[in-house]
Amino acid sequence: MVTDHFPRLCRYLAGLDFSAIPSRVVEHTKLVLLDTVGVIVSGSKTPALESLVELIPGRRIKTGGATCPGRSGSFNPPWAALINGTAGSSLEFEEGHWKAMGHPAVQVVPAVLAEAEARGLSGQDLLRGLVCGYEMASRISRAASMRKGLHPTGTWGTVGSATGVGCARGRGAEALQQIANIAASYAFSPYVKNSFVGRNVASTFAGMVNLTGILANLYYDAGVRADEGSLAMTFSRFLSEGFHEERLAEGLGEAFAITENYFKPYPTCRFNHPALDALQAILRDAAVSHEEVAGVSVLSFGAAVHGGSSLPPNAEAMRFSTPYALAVLIRHGRIDLELMSDEILDDPAIKQLAEKVEMVFSPEYERMQPERTPAKVTVRLRDGRELTSEVMNPLGDPLNPMPEQSVLGKFFSLVEPVLGEKKSKTFVEKFRHVESERDIRSTIRLLRSAG
Repeated sequence: MVTDHFPRLCRYLAGLDFSAIPSRVVEHTKLVLLDTVGVIVSGSKTPALESLVELIPGRRIKTGGATCPGRSGSFNPPWAALINGTAGSSLEFEEGHWKAMGHPAVQVVPAVLAEAEARGLSGQDLLRGLVCGYEMASRISRAASMRKGLHPTGTWGTVGSATGVGCARGRGAEALQQIANIAASYAFSPYVKNSFVGRNVASTFAGMVNLTGILANLYYDAGVRADEGSLAMTFSRFLSEGFHEERLAEGLGEAFAITENYFKPYPTCRFNHPALDALQAILRDAAVSHEEVAGVSVLSFGAAVHGGSSLPPNAEAMRFSTPYALAVLIRHGRIDLELMSDEILDDPAIKQLAEKVEMVFSPEYERMQPERTPAKVTVRLRDGRELTSEVMNPLGDPLNPMPEQSVLGKFFSLVEPVLGEKKSKTFVEKFRHVESERDIRSTIRLLRSAG
């Protein structure tokens, strides 16, 4: 049975004028874009990505084109979208959406940014494309019950990315609907276990999604068309165990999905953040050395407890291991990119601490999902003391938002080592008013390195 829910969503997004987007949504969208760009810049220096860039034929062009933040020169827009999507998903530091159960921005920003720069679009076009692409991605995720074992990046993100590009270009409703059906035809089935065992193919999923977003628009321009039921079939039969189409158009205009996102203060899986926050609270109140720890108990919801795996083979897998993340925090008093390294795994004290962490499933906390992401941490010391802290929502969640200055601080910490302090600050100052830019190219090109 053909319904009007999906066409209604396309009509709404196509007709959404920038002037109708509330100023608070615009300001939050700029923070989402800044945060994502910061992670892209830092992630651009991973060894595998450095090698990939050199292997891509025809990646650079002399004039025009798109920026790969953290790199010099101009890139062919589809390749820029691929490279930047991969970079932004390489550190497990990208923002996410608790209702979508995934990471919409890193699946939308690279494609929209590349297309907007290459075409010399305005700041309003860029922001509108991101708002619309994020909305489409989030709504499809909420409508579809994705099959167990699928990674959240690589499925509904293809449609979000393609929609974001289409809306940045001012496409009409019929065109958006066709482009979304084309993009749905390229949704793939990435295996989530790759992340947990540290296989870095997981970081390429967002790159493929953004490449697909641009290609779906190019195919549409070339006259390619898809069956009108492509999206519904993909997300009701192929990738999903259930598809509630009415959710696609529920409450249109009442709220914007992008304002319900979370930002990450730690470069680790979001599911271990409440335990990290709880442990941080304990360590703030009591000086605890790693030699004093007799055991650690973590009570949390199912997905978080699943992170209590065996010895991680590398830093990528360690980002998904709650015991190892807690061990690093106890040993060093902090969690950052510098510590998320293979060398840390060679520290016998880290391994011994991780082995003392017990993960305990809480049915009560499970029932609070996804609105809340709770954890209770108890640290048992050798002298018999027990130190406990409970967190209902970790820092960065919509119910415990990260202050704007903290998001900016994260951006500078990621970008300054690559671009330098002066260029990083100049970019932020210009970007604060990006909606007034008639042509964003000069602003985005501040993200290029000099080398």
